[in-house]
Amino acid sequence: MSFEIPEFLKLMLEKQYEKKDIEKIIQGYQVKRNTTFRINTLKSGIEEITSYLKEKQIAYERIEWSQEAIILKEVSEKEIRKLEIYEEGKIYLQSLSSMLPPIILQPKEGIDILDMAAAPGGKTTRNSSHNE
Repeated sequence: MSFEIPEFLKLMLEKQYEKKDIEKIIQGYQVKRNTTFRINTLKSGIEEITSYLKEKQIAYERIEWSQEAIILKEVSEKEIRKLEIYEEGKIYLQSLSSMLPPIILQPKEGIDILDMAAAPGGKTTRNSSHNE
């Protein structure tokens, strides 16, 4: 997989990082990442989703620290967006790192939390009534 770093990003990196760090950052862009998603527990459950993935012969891995998180093997987000479970809102494409804050914070009703990285708001939509 090859990714050409846009010129504006190269310039920004050069202003903020040393050369050795810039090389590591660029290498990070080259790494193929697995597709991950979170189950929308308001519409589905782990049994339904894993059965569906098995039926479609999609290899996946469960996450030890979450009953809602799934890592897919060799399947792109583009391919997942064509599946019924995505179209019906039973799953939400989300990075594992974005799944952690609601689990760690365990927000309760009436508590205000400012998420400075909220867009489009996937962490906000996580059903916080499900404890891991």
